[in-house]
Parts: sequence; C-alpha cells; structure tokens
Amino acid sequence: MIGGPGRHYRDAACRAALLVVACVTLGAAVPVPDWLKPERVDVTLRNFAFAPSELRLRAGHVYQLHFANVGSGGHDFTAPDFFRAANIRDGDRPGVAGGKVSLRKGEVRDVLLVPAAGTYPLKCGHFLHASLGMTGMIVVE
Repeated sequence: MIGGPGRHYRDAACRAALLVVACVTLGAAVPVPDWLKPERVDVTLRNFAFAPSELRLRAGHVYQLHFANVGSGGHDFTAPDFFRAANIRDGDRPGVAGGKVSLRKGEVRDVLLVPAAGTYPLKCGHFLHASLGMTGMIVVE
C-alpha cells in the first residue's frame, strides 16, 4: 500500500472536510426567500385569454401569483419551463404539478415563488384553448 495504511482514512477525511466547506459556502451564497413579504401579481384566466397575457417579473424577487378563473369552465396556466426554473415555496409545489396551475370555474389559488431569469411561453392546456388564443409570455429580467 503506497503512503501507509492510514492514507485512505486521511484522504476520506480531507474529502469530507472539503464537502462541508463547499456546502457551507454554497449555502451562504443562496439567500433564503422572505415568503412573508411577496409582491402580489394578479393573473386572471377567462374564456380563451389570460389577463395580463404577458407577465414581467424580476429575477430573485418573491412573488405571490394570485390566479383567479373567471371563465365559464376549467382553465390552466401551463408554463412548465417557468415553474421548473423557479424556486417555489414548499407548500405550493403540489399546486403546480406538471408545470401547470389548474383551476375549475370560479376557483382561485396563490403560488409563492422566486422566478429565474428567462423568457417562458405560457398557454392553457385545455382542449383547443391555446389555439383559440389562450397563450402568453412570462418575461423575467
């Protein structure tokens, strides 16, 4: 054995120490969102339209997306790339399963998140709704 019988343990201890330092350093660089002070953004889902059809957000800021379906049937806010890239509050993750927020007629839902920079397409995934104009864009700068 090259380096003596204790070398393996010393190398493992060094790797473990470096891992701890890396975790602490990375953890300090990622701020914890202040979920108690979100900026509210109202998103209305109506028959074949979103209002607004273009959301403009700032990367790194905490938002409360307040979805309200005022249409005559079910609608959803489908933006899988946007939701995948965002930091979503743990309690709100189930509400965006599959990258969409689905709402029945008259239903409202809030989702708190911190968006990542990018431009993301948005649509309603219900049958033919997107082809009838229920599309939009999310721009995060």
